[in-house]
Amino acid sequence: MKIIALGDVHGNLPALEVALRESRAEGYDVICHTGDLVGFAPFPDETVALVRAHGIPGVRGNLDESVADEAESFGPESGPRETQDFEARAYAWTLEHVERFTRRYLGDLPFEQRLEAGGRRAVVVHATPIDAYTPLWEYRDEDFFREMGDAADADIIIFGHTHRPYHRIVDGRHFINAGSVGFPQDDDPRTGYVVIQTNGDVEVQYRRFPYDAARLLKTAQARRFPSAAARFFRA
Repeated sequence: MKIIALGDVHGNLPALEVALRESRAEGYDVICHTGDLVGFAPFPDETVALVRAHGIPGVRGNLDESVADEAESFGPESGPRETQDFEARAYAWTLEHVERFTRRYLGDLPFEQRLEAGGRRAVVVHATPIDAYTPLWEYRDEDFFREMGDAADADIIIFGHTHRPYHRIVDGRHFINAGSVGFPQDDDPRTGYVVIQTNGDVEVQYRRFPYDAARLLKTAQARRFPSAAARFFRA
């Protein structure tokens, strides 16, 4: 079985379009997303509309939940101050501009999706199997991964949230961070996705592709999206 998982899109429509084009060319049995469809780029409604048009199943991220609830913030702050400031401004812009139908769709996304993957149990969540806010960093100790694996009750745990792709195996369980389609944080600005194949063993590969970031920045300017976007999306 071949699964393609799309990590946090965050309203980056040009990146999502490339990821979908490449995933169709590659082929798959199942495609899914790990949540946070909106939040940090100026295409929230278009991004959700495209995901809906393709019928891509997925889960509710912390940004999705916060936008749906019209919350003042989207959870605990982390990362450099410059990044925090941009994310807060981008989130506020999204709250002001997202359509009601989009907000309702985001709120209706499930917390988890369960899959049968070639004889193995797989689960898709946003951050961890216990909530949509706690980051599962690649450097956490094995005891924490064991705790998350027990909570997941699955052989393959697919997630995002940290925007950093990785694959780690603990006690035979595969923890697969899909990274981020629209706002990667691993020093590679390209979009992409993770390919998971279960043919007896579990094989994990990451694909990365360039996309039209200049289009994003042009739209950001036209829509009065926070100007700091130019520092985070490289054309």
